[in-house]
Amino acid sequence: MENENLTKRVAVLSSPEYARCRKKISEGLDLIEFNETLQGKKVLLKVNLLSARSPENCVTTNPAFVRAVAEIFLERGAKVSIGDSPASVSTAVAAHASGIASVCEDLGVPLVDFNDPVPVVLEHGTYRSFEIARPVLETDLLVNLPKLKTHSLTQVTFGVKNLFGCVPGVKKQGWHFRVRNMKEFSVMLLDLAGYLKPSLTIIDGVEGMDGNGPSNGRIIRPGIIGISEDVFALDDAIAELFGVINSKVPILRLAREKGLVGNYKVVGDEVEPKKLSLPETNLIGVYGASLLRRLVTKFPKIDRKKCVSCRVCERACPAGAIDISRFNIDYGKCIACYVCHELCPEDAIVFRRRIHR
Repeated sequence: MENENLTKRVAVLSSPEYARCRKKISEGLDLIEFNETLQGKKVLLKVNLLSARSPENCVTTNPAFVRAVAEIFLERGAKVSIGDSPASVSTAVAAHASGIASVCEDLGVPLVDFNDPVPVVLEHGTYRSFEIARPVLETDLLVNLPKLKTHSLTQVTFGVKNLFGCVPGVKKQGWHFRVRNMKEFSVMLLDLAGYLKPSLTIIDGVEGMDGNGPSNGRIIRPGIIGISEDVFALDDAIAELFGVINSKVPILRLAREKGLVGNYKVVGDEVEPKKLSLPETNLIGVYGASLLRRLVTKFPKIDRKKCVSCRVCERACPAGAIDISRFNIDYGKCIACYVCHELCPEDAIVFRRRIHR
Protein backbone atom coordinates (compact mmCIF):
# COMPACT_ATOMS: atom_id res chain seq x y z
CA MET A 1 0.00 0.00 0.00
CA GLU A 2 3.00 2.29 -0.54
CA ASN A 3 2.35 4.09 -3.82
CA GLU A 4 3.58 7.69 -3.56
CA ASN A 5 0.90 8.92 -5.97
CA LEU A 6 -2.03 7.86 -3.82
CA THR A 7 -4.21 10.59 -2.33
CA LYS A 8 -5.43 8.55 0.63
CA ARG A 9 -3.10 8.94 3.59
CA VAL A 10 -3.09 7.37 7.04
CA ALA A 11 -0.79 8.87 9.65
CA VAL A 12 0.38 6.68 12.52
CA LEU A 13 2.21 8.53 15.28
CA SER A 14 4.04 7.36 18.39
CA SER A 15 2.65 8.97 21.55
CA PRO A 16 3.42 6.98 24.71
CA GLU A 17 1.69 9.53 26.92
CA TYR A 18 -1.14 12.04 26.60
CA ALA A 19 1.15 14.96 27.46
CA ARG A 20 2.64 14.68 23.95
CA CYS A 21 -0.54 14.01 21.99
CA ARG A 22 -1.32 17.59 20.91
CA LYS A 23 2.06 17.96 19.20
CA LYS A 24 1.73 14.54 17.57
CA ILE A 25 -1.83 15.20 16.35
CA SER A 26 -0.70 18.46 14.73
CA GLU A 27 2.17 16.61 13.11
CA GLY A 28 -0.21 13.96 11.83
CA LEU A 29 -2.56 16.53 10.32
CA ASP A 30 0.37 17.96 8.38
CA LEU A 31 1.44 14.50 7.24
CA ILE A 32 -1.97 13.70 5.76
CA GLU A 33 -2.10 17.21 4.26
CA PHE A 34 -5.28 18.23 6.06
CA ASN A 35 -5.71 21.75 4.69
CA GLU A 36 -9.39 22.37 5.38
CA THR A 37 -10.29 26.03 5.95
CA LEU A 38 -11.79 26.12 9.44
CA GLN A 39 -12.38 29.79 10.19
CA GLY A 40 -15.99 30.21 11.37
CA LYS A 41 -16.95 26.62 10.58
CA LYS A 42 -18.89 24.38 12.95
CA VAL A 43 -16.80 21.38 13.98
CA LEU A 44 -18.40 18.57 15.98
CA LEU A 45 -16.03 16.26 17.85
CA LYS A 46 -17.79 12.91 18.06
CA VAL A 47 -16.14 11.22 21.04
CA ASN A 48 -16.65 7.79 22.58
CA LEU A 49 -18.83 8.24 25.68
CA LEU A 50 -20.02 4.67 25.99
CA SER A 51 -20.90 4.96 29.67
CA ALA A 52 -20.08 6.79 32.90
CA ARG A 53 -16.51 5.57 33.33
CA SER A 54 -13.42 7.45 34.52
CA PRO A 55 -10.44 7.97 32.17
CA GLU A 56 -8.26 5.33 33.84
CA ASN A 57 -10.79 2.65 32.82
CA CYS A 58 -9.88 3.29 29.15
CA VAL A 59 -13.51 2.93 28.06
CA THR A 60 -14.05 6.46 26.73
CA THR A 61 -11.94 8.83 24.63
CA ASN A 62 -9.38 10.29 27.03
CA PRO A 63 -10.15 13.90 28.06
CA ALA A 64 -6.56 15.01 27.44
CA PHE A 65 -6.86 13.67 23.89
CA VAL A 66 -10.18 15.45 23.36
CA ARG A 67 -8.71 18.68 24.78
CA ALA A 68 -5.74 18.49 22.39
CA VAL A 69 -7.97 18.10 19.32
CA ALA A 70 -10.39 20.82 20.47
CA GLU A 71 -7.56 23.28 21.06
CA ILE A 72 -6.10 22.64 17.61
CA PHE A 73 -9.43 23.37 15.93
CA LEU A 74 -10.21 26.37 18.12
CA GLU A 75 -6.85 27.91 17.25
CA ARG A 76 -7.74 27.55 13.57
CA GLY A 77 -10.90 29.56 14.10
CA ALA A 78 -13.46 26.75 14.24
CA LYS A 79 -16.63 26.76 16.35
CA VAL A 80 -16.14 23.53 18.26
CA SER A 81 -18.73 21.37 20.02
CA ILE A 82 -18.37 17.92 21.59
CA GLY A 83 -21.01 15.19 21.67
CA ASP A 84 -22.07 11.56 21.70
CA SER A 85 -25.00 9.33 22.59
CA PRO A 86 -24.25 7.04 25.56
CA ALA A 87 -26.30 3.87 25.76
CA SER A 88 -27.12 3.66 29.46
CA VAL A 89 -26.84 7.16 30.95
CA SER A 90 -27.26 10.76 29.84
CA THR A 91 -24.54 12.54 27.88
CA ALA A 92 -24.00 14.90 30.81
CA VAL A 93 -23.46 12.07 33.31
CA ALA A 94 -21.06 10.17 31.03
CA ALA A 95 -19.16 13.35 30.15
CA HIS A 96 -18.75 14.27 33.82
CA ALA A 97 -17.41 10.83 34.76
CA SER A 98 -15.04 10.70 31.78
CA GLY A 99 -13.57 14.15 32.37
CA ILE A 100 -14.83 15.45 29.03
CA ALA A 101 -17.33 17.80 30.70
CA SER A 102 -14.39 19.58 32.36
CA VAL A 103 -12.74 19.99 28.96
CA CYS A 104 -15.91 21.62 27.63
CA GLU A 105 -16.07 23.97 30.61
CA ASP A 106 -12.39 24.93 30.44
CA LEU A 107 -12.46 25.64 26.71
CA GLY A 108 -15.93 27.19 26.63
CA VAL A 109 -17.27 24.73 24.06
CA PRO A 110 -20.76 23.21 24.25
CA LEU A 111 -21.42 19.59 25.16
CA VAL A 112 -24.23 18.50 22.85
CA ASP A 113 -26.69 15.71 23.49
CA PHE A 114 -27.63 13.46 20.58
CA ASN A 115 -31.24 13.09 21.70
CA ASP A 116 -32.97 14.67 18.68
CA PRO A 117 -33.26 12.03 15.91
CA VAL A 118 -33.75 13.08 12.29
CA PRO A 119 -34.84 10.47 9.70
CA VAL A 120 -32.53 10.18 6.69
CA VAL A 121 -32.76 8.01 3.59
CA LEU A 122 -29.63 6.70 1.87
CA GLU A 123 -29.39 6.45 -1.90
CA HIS A 124 -27.19 3.36 -1.76
CA GLY A 125 -26.50 0.45 0.56
CA THR A 126 -28.26 -2.48 2.15
CA TYR A 127 -29.81 -0.41 4.94
CA ARG A 128 -31.28 2.80 3.53
CA SER A 129 -33.14 4.33 6.46
CA PHE A 130 -31.50 5.74 9.59
CA GLU A 131 -32.30 8.20 12.34
CA ILE A 132 -29.31 10.46 12.96
CA ALA A 133 -28.76 12.99 15.75
CA ARG A 134 -29.52 16.50 14.52
CA PRO A 135 -26.16 18.05 15.60
CA VAL A 136 -24.36 15.52 13.40
CA LEU A 137 -26.36 16.55 10.35
CA GLU A 138 -26.03 20.29 11.03
CA THR A 139 -22.27 20.50 11.54
CA ASP A 140 -19.84 21.61 8.83
CA LEU A 141 -17.19 19.07 9.80
CA LEU A 142 -17.70 15.84 11.69
CA VAL A 143 -14.48 14.84 13.46
CA ASN A 144 -14.55 11.26 14.69
CA LEU A 145 -12.56 10.55 17.90
CA PRO A 146 -12.77 6.81 18.66
CA LYS A 147 -11.00 4.90 21.40
CA LEU A 148 -8.90 1.94 20.27
CA LYS A 149 -10.69 -1.09 21.71
CA THR A 150 -12.03 -4.54 20.98
CA HIS A 151 -15.76 -5.25 20.97
CA SER A 152 -17.71 -8.38 21.87
CA LEU A 153 -20.03 -8.07 18.85
CA THR A 154 -17.96 -6.45 16.08
CA GLN A 155 -14.60 -7.76 17.42
CA VAL A 156 -12.96 -4.32 17.06
CA THR A 157 -14.25 -0.80 17.61
CA PHE A 158 -12.20 1.74 15.70
CA GLY A 159 -13.43 4.59 13.49
CA VAL A 160 -16.41 2.98 11.74
CA LYS A 161 -17.93 1.48 14.90
CA ASN A 162 -17.59 4.78 16.80
CA LEU A 163 -19.95 6.42 14.30
CA PHE A 164 -22.81 4.24 15.57
CA GLY A 165 -22.97 6.77 18.41
CA CYS A 166 -24.42 9.25 15.90
CA VAL A 167 -27.64 7.24 16.23
CA PRO A 168 -29.51 8.46 19.35
CA GLY A 169 -29.42 6.05 22.30
CA VAL A 170 -32.87 4.47 22.20
CA LYS A 171 -32.65 4.03 18.43
CA LYS A 172 -29.47 1.97 18.81
CA GLN A 173 -31.40 -0.67 20.75
CA GLY A 174 -33.75 -1.01 17.79
CA TRP A 175 -30.84 -1.72 15.45
CA HIS A 176 -29.54 -4.47 17.70
CA PHE A 177 -32.95 -6.13 17.64
CA ARG A 178 -33.37 -5.67 13.89
CA VAL A 179 -29.88 -6.76 12.81
CA ARG A 180 -29.18 -9.94 14.74
CA ASN A 181 -25.80 -11.24 13.67
CA MET A 182 -22.29 -9.89 13.47
CA LYS A 183 -22.08 -9.89 9.69
CA GLU A 184 -25.29 -7.96 9.04
CA PHE A 185 -24.58 -5.59 11.91
CA SER A 186 -21.25 -4.83 10.26
CA VAL A 187 -22.99 -4.19 6.93
CA MET A 188 -25.26 -1.70 8.67
CA LEU A 189 -22.30 0.09 10.26
CA LEU A 190 -20.53 0.37 6.91
CA ASP A 191 -23.67 1.83 5.31
CA LEU A 192 -23.93 4.37 8.13
CA ALA A 193 -20.26 5.35 7.93
CA GLY A 194 -20.51 5.73 4.16
CA TYR A 195 -23.37 8.16 4.63
CA LEU A 196 -21.82 10.19 7.45
CA LYS A 197 -18.38 10.48 5.78
CA PRO A 198 -16.51 12.07 8.72
CA SER A 199 -14.15 14.81 7.60
CA LEU A 200 -11.46 13.41 9.84
CA THR A 201 -10.95 10.43 12.14
CA ILE A 202 -8.35 10.60 14.91
CA ILE A 203 -8.08 7.42 16.95
CA ASP A 204 -6.99 7.50 20.58
CA GLY A 205 -4.61 4.56 20.85
CA VAL A 206 -2.36 6.05 23.50
CA GLU A 207 -4.24 3.78 25.86
CA GLY A 208 -6.88 1.28 24.86
CA MET A 209 -8.42 -2.09 25.51
CA ASP A 210 -8.28 -5.60 24.09
CA GLY A 211 -9.73 -8.97 25.09
CA ASN A 212 -13.40 -8.81 26.05
CA GLY A 213 -13.93 -5.11 25.27
CA PRO A 214 -15.36 -2.53 24.91
CA SER A 215 -15.71 -1.88 28.65
CA ASN A 216 -14.52 -4.97 30.54
CA GLY A 217 -11.42 -6.04 28.66
CA ARG A 218 -7.71 -5.78 29.38
CA ILE A 219 -6.24 -2.27 29.51
CA ILE A 220 -3.35 -1.84 27.08
CA ARG A 221 -0.99 1.05 26.34
CA PRO A 222 0.01 0.90 22.66
CA GLY A 223 1.11 4.55 22.63
CA ILE A 224 -0.15 5.33 19.14
CA ILE A 225 -2.39 7.85 17.40
CA GLY A 226 -3.97 7.17 14.00
CA ILE A 227 -5.25 9.95 11.72
CA SER A 228 -6.94 9.97 8.32
CA GLU A 229 -9.59 11.74 6.30
CA ASP A 230 -10.75 8.26 5.21
CA VAL A 231 -12.26 6.25 8.07
CA PHE A 232 -12.20 2.95 6.15
CA ALA A 233 -8.51 3.25 5.27
CA LEU A 234 -7.66 4.17 8.86
CA ASP A 235 -9.48 1.16 10.31
CA ASP A 236 -7.78 -1.14 7.82
CA ALA A 237 -4.33 0.28 8.59
CA ILE A 238 -4.81 0.09 12.36
CA ALA A 239 -6.00 -3.53 12.09
CA GLU A 240 -2.91 -4.46 10.08
CA LEU A 241 -0.67 -2.64 12.54
CA PHE A 242 -2.08 -4.67 15.45
CA GLY A 243 -2.00 -8.02 13.65
CA VAL A 244 -5.78 -8.33 13.30
CA ILE A 245 -6.65 -10.73 10.47
CA ASN A 246 -9.36 -8.84 8.59
CA SER A 247 -10.85 -12.01 7.09
CA LYS A 248 -11.92 -13.00 10.62
CA VAL A 249 -13.52 -9.62 11.39
CA PRO A 250 -16.61 -8.93 9.26
CA ILE A 251 -16.48 -5.13 9.54
CA LEU A 252 -12.93 -5.14 8.12
CA ARG A 253 -13.40 -7.91 5.55
CA LEU A 254 -16.62 -6.45 4.15
CA ALA A 255 -15.11 -2.97 3.88
CA ARG A 256 -12.46 -4.41 1.57
CA GLU A 257 -14.93 -6.51 -0.39
CA LYS A 258 -17.18 -3.50 -0.96
CA GLY A 259 -14.25 -1.44 -2.26
CA LEU A 260 -14.51 1.04 0.59
CA VAL A 261 -10.87 0.78 1.67
CA GLY A 262 -9.06 1.14 -1.63
CA ASN A 263 -5.36 1.95 -1.72
CA TYR A 264 -3.67 4.12 0.85
CA LYS A 265 -0.27 5.18 2.08
CA VAL A 266 0.83 4.97 5.72
CA VAL A 267 3.01 7.86 6.88
CA GLY A 268 4.48 8.87 10.22
CA ASP A 269 6.46 7.05 12.87
CA GLU A 270 7.80 3.50 12.95
CA VAL A 271 5.71 1.70 15.58
CA GLU A 272 5.42 -1.98 16.48
CA PRO A 273 2.62 -2.49 19.02
CA LYS A 274 1.82 -5.91 20.41
CA LYS A 275 -0.83 -8.00 18.67
CA LEU A 276 -4.38 -7.17 19.68
CA SER A 277 -6.16 -9.97 21.57
CA LEU A 278 -9.72 -10.29 20.24
CA PRO A 279 -12.82 -11.12 22.35
CA GLU A 280 -13.70 -14.73 23.10
CA THR A 281 -17.05 -14.43 21.29
CA ASN A 282 -16.97 -16.82 18.35
CA LEU A 283 -17.20 -15.64 14.75
CA ILE A 284 -18.13 -19.02 13.28
CA GLY A 285 -21.66 -18.58 14.53
CA VAL A 286 -22.21 -15.75 12.08
CA TYR A 287 -21.92 -17.90 9.00
CA GLY A 288 -22.98 -21.41 9.94
CA ALA A 289 -26.36 -23.09 9.75
CA SER A 290 -28.81 -22.73 12.62
CA LEU A 291 -27.66 -25.83 14.53
CA LEU A 292 -23.99 -24.89 14.11
CA ARG A 293 -24.69 -21.39 15.43
CA ARG A 294 -26.26 -22.86 18.57
CA LEU A 295 -23.22 -25.04 19.11
CA VAL A 296 -20.51 -22.40 18.68
CA THR A 297 -22.07 -19.04 19.57
CA LYS A 298 -21.23 -17.80 23.03
CA PHE A 299 -24.17 -16.39 24.95
CA PRO A 300 -24.09 -14.02 27.93
CA LYS A 301 -24.46 -15.37 31.46
CA ILE A 302 -24.81 -13.43 34.70
CA ASP A 303 -22.02 -13.91 37.23
CA ARG A 304 -23.93 -13.74 40.54
CA LYS A 305 -20.77 -13.14 42.54
CA LYS A 306 -20.04 -9.91 40.67
CA CYS A 307 -23.59 -8.68 39.94
CA VAL A 308 -24.74 -5.78 42.15
CA SER A 309 -28.28 -5.70 40.69
CA CYS A 310 -27.86 -2.25 39.13
CA ARG A 311 -30.13 -3.45 36.28
CA VAL A 312 -28.15 -1.61 33.58
CA CYS A 313 -28.14 -4.79 31.50
CA GLU A 314 -31.84 -5.42 32.08
CA ARG A 315 -32.82 -1.93 30.93
CA ALA A 316 -30.49 -2.00 27.93
CA CYS A 317 -31.38 -5.47 26.59
CA PRO A 318 -33.06 -4.92 23.19
CA ALA A 319 -34.86 -8.28 23.43
CA GLY A 320 -36.10 -7.90 27.00
CA ALA A 321 -34.43 -11.19 27.84
CA ILE A 322 -32.91 -10.31 31.23
CA ASP A 323 -34.56 -10.54 34.66
CA ILE A 324 -32.07 -9.44 37.30
CA SER A 325 -34.47 -10.21 40.16
CA ARG A 326 -33.91 -13.89 39.29
CA PHE A 327 -30.42 -13.50 37.75
CA ASN A 328 -31.94 -15.03 34.66
CA ILE A 329 -31.44 -14.63 30.90
CA ASP A 330 -34.18 -16.08 28.69
CA TYR A 331 -32.20 -17.75 25.92
CA GLY A 332 -35.33 -18.16 23.87
CA LYS A 333 -35.32 -14.36 23.54
CA CYS A 334 -31.58 -13.63 23.69
CA ILE A 335 -30.18 -12.46 20.33
CA ALA A 336 -26.50 -12.55 21.40
CA CYS A 337 -25.99 -8.85 20.70
CA TYR A 338 -23.81 -8.57 23.84
CA VAL A 339 -25.17 -5.15 24.79
CA CYS A 340 -25.45 -6.45 28.37
CA HIS A 341 -21.74 -7.26 28.42
CA GLU A 342 -20.86 -3.99 26.72
CA LEU A 343 -22.59 -1.88 29.36
CA CYS A 344 -22.16 -3.84 32.59
CA PRO A 345 -20.14 -1.64 34.97
CA GLU A 346 -19.13 -4.59 37.17
CA ASP A 347 -17.87 -7.07 34.54
CA ALA A 348 -20.65 -9.39 35.73
CA ILE A 349 -21.57 -10.74 32.29
CA VAL A 350 -19.52 -13.72 31.13
CA PHE A 351 -19.73 -15.81 27.96
CA ARG A 352 -20.80 -19.44 27.73
CA ARG A 353 -21.62 -21.77 24.85
CA ARG A 354 -25.04 -23.37 25.08
CA ILE A 355 -27.72 -24.97 22.90
CA HIS A 356 -31.07 -23.29 23.25
CA ARG A 357 -34.40 -23.55 21.49
